Amino acid sequence: MVEIAESCLNVLHQQGLSSVQFQFCFERAKHDLQANDMACDAIVAEVMQSMDDHPDVATLFGLLLDEARMGIENDSPYGKAFLENAEKAIKARIAAGAREPLHRLKIAGLYRRAGLPVPDILMLDPVGESPAEEIPMPDLDGALAVLAAEVEAEGGGAYEFFSGLDEMSAGMPEDVKAAFVNHLLTLDNPFLERCALYWLVSGASLTREAVAAGLRERLMRGKLEPGTLSYLPIIRGWLPASAARAAIDAIGKLARRQGLANVSNQNRAEPIVSDIMATTADGVGAQGLTIVGKLQAQTFVAMILLKTGYGIKDAFVIRCRSKREAASIVSYARQEANSVRIDRMTAELLLEAALADGIENGHPPAPGFIDVMEACSLSQLRAPGKGSAGFAGSRRSAKGNPECDSGTTGSDAPQRDCTGCARPVHRQLV
Repeated sequence: MVEIAESCLNVLHQQGLSSVQFQFCFERAKHDLQANDMACDAIVAEVMQSMDDHPDVATLFGLLLDEARMGIENDSPYGKAFLENAEKAIKARIAAGAREPLHRLKIAGLYRRAGLPVPDILMLDPVGESPAEEIPMPDLDGALAVLAAEVEAEGGGAYEFFSGLDEMSAGMPEDVKAAFVNHLLTLDNPFLERCALYWLVSGASLTREAVAAGLRERLMRGKLEPGTLSYLPIIRGWLPASAARAAIDAIGKLARRQGLANVSNQNRAEPIVSDIMATTADGVGAQGLTIVGKLQAQTFVAMILLKTGYGIKDAFVIRCRSKREAASIVSYARQEANSVRIDRMTAELLLEAALADGIENGHPPAPGFIDVMEACSLSQLRAPGKGSAGFAGSRRSAKGNPECDSGTTGSDAPQRDCTGCARPVHRQLV
């Protein structure tokens, strides 16, 4: 192992990922690690050998992938070179016999977690490769049960479940993943309908079509939850003209015929928002919003990352287990990110502008923004010019929630991607 990589790994092993010591070490070394061919090759060699036996190396590789993605977005010279070197090293290891398919799925999951396209060489049937040997796939029902139990044990919810499934399926070709997702929607699992909404926002075209078909089947069987139905016209407005959008329109028409179009908005609890905070935009156009509130007696912190050209780049909700946890997050936001207080109307204007910016550039909002909209009662937001054909839905007044006493505090949403900061840790699933 190259000395610079070995040094980082030693600090990571001894101090932990969230330690100040490791963060300082990584910030100093990350550009050298990305630019050093030998370091990249050494890290990939150990990751390809076994992620389970070398978890710290896998963590370091995942962090470097995340840095590479941000580097590409910010026109840094390091990101593209690192990804090219990493792919060359992976190809070399696979050519040398490191071809165990399920292990390659785990590495594909690291790329997906970092928000990067998965290299063809890591796909179960990569382009240009002869058909692989029969792959021993795990029992689906058992894997889902284990994942759901892990998520619930860690206090997670549907978004964490989705993140796990998305990483699990990262190495599947698009048609295989579409069939996988469509099958999931035939199962009885409380998280899967919300996962379907996340896939509608973030999936490739075939996956979106498969999700829409699965939701229509659930509606016809009387199994589609009203809350799920209520988000379809909103998500429809984020999507380009496509078969998936047409399928969503068909669901809306069917729901109207069944008298369900307006049922979904009834009896929904309204949040009480206490604080809204924003950072100033940084040099690459990134700006963070933090919204603190309470929904059904539970305190939450919603964190949103806006970025010029990408719109709502990241978004998630932390459901706090205690007031102390919420206070700690808010304290970090105020002190470390130089946030300022803004009122609700300003926040809504920022979010609508970001929605429009992202959609114009081919980037729907991050899937976790669905949770933010629900927690903060922001379902009235629309990107300018986007409608909800096929649904009989009304646009709520954008003047805000009367229970909101916002216009307070100053907090952060991270200047780098929220991913890897406050978001709950994603899981290795395969």
